[in-house]
Amino acid sequence: MQRRKLIKVLGLSAFAVSSSGFTLLTTNGKTTTSCRTSQDMLGPFFKEGAPYRNDLRYEGNEEEIPLKVVGTLFSADCVTPLSNVTIDIWHCDHRKEYDMEEDSYRCRGKITTNQEGFYEFITFVPPPYGGRPKHIHYLIKDVEGYESLATQLYFKGDKRIKANNWIKFPWDEKRILDVYKNEENMSEVSLDIFLSPKSKR
Repeated sequence: MQRRKLIKVLGLSAFAVSSSGFTLLTTNGKTTTSCRTSQDMLGPFFKEGAPYRNDLRYEGNEEEIPLKVVGTLFSADCVTPLSNVTIDIWHCDHRKEYDMEEDSYRCRGKITTNQEGFYEFITFVPPPYGGRPKHIHYLIKDVEGYESLATQLYFKGDKRIKANNWIKFPWDEKRILDVYKNEENMSEVSLDIFLSPKSKR
């Protein structure tokens, strides 16, 4: 991947996660890693059966900023990329609603990491709703040897993000990302994801 030119957008600078120097941690018999991506609530709007696609845009949405989301999925050693892993992604539409009934699965999809663990999809910056900040949901499950992960991507500069609300643990801040312009002059965010090893019982 070419070096990206980082340009602040929406009052947001790019964030990079180190991919080395992490350690395994064991607490009360549960093994985790110091790099692991923190869990977030699954929420009430997850819907099974989303189609495989990496473009969630749709006609009729002229209000929100188009956005490319990229990143790499890493194993529990914090450095080895995981290939051919399915990631569920979803968020609200431009009307601040979740599609729960339609066959179109608006703003929902499944993507698969490539041989280098890299993933990408195109969508738009979702609007906030109620007291919730702008966010994109991720769900990774059924990966042999790893715990399931439900997490969310947030955006820096969103005043709805408050301590002890959407930010509870140190790793949470690594999911609050700046938006920058990539080589194609498109708004982009980058979120690397680190799974936790499944506990041995």
